Amino acid sequence: MHGQCPMGIESWCRYQRAVSNGIKYQDETQGLPKNIMKIVKPVYMQLYDRELLKRFLDGKTQNANEAFNGLIWRYIPKETFDELNILKLGINMAAIQFNKGFNGF
Repeated sequence: MHGQCPMGIESWCRYQRAVSNGIKYQDETQGLPKNIMKIVKPVYMQLYDRELLKRFLDGKTQNANEAFNGLIWRYIPKETFDELNILKLGINMAAIQFNKGFNGF
């Protein structure tokens, strides 16, 4: 599983740091139970798929959720307290703008 970790002595991965320093890595942590690993590992390996990860190259990492949240906070700033109706209105306006642009108004 350490094949996906960055290599070198500066790596956050303890295994890769040990390999770079020529030391045999001894994992002293318990880790996840085997029955949990059987469930989690296939999902992890699907997310690690090279074809899936290629979509995030070339700076195409814009998170649509963050962009939508930015629109919401533009209409209803976090610093102010607003009633539920104002909150709903701001969210609906942000959803329209996010989905249709300014042509939606």
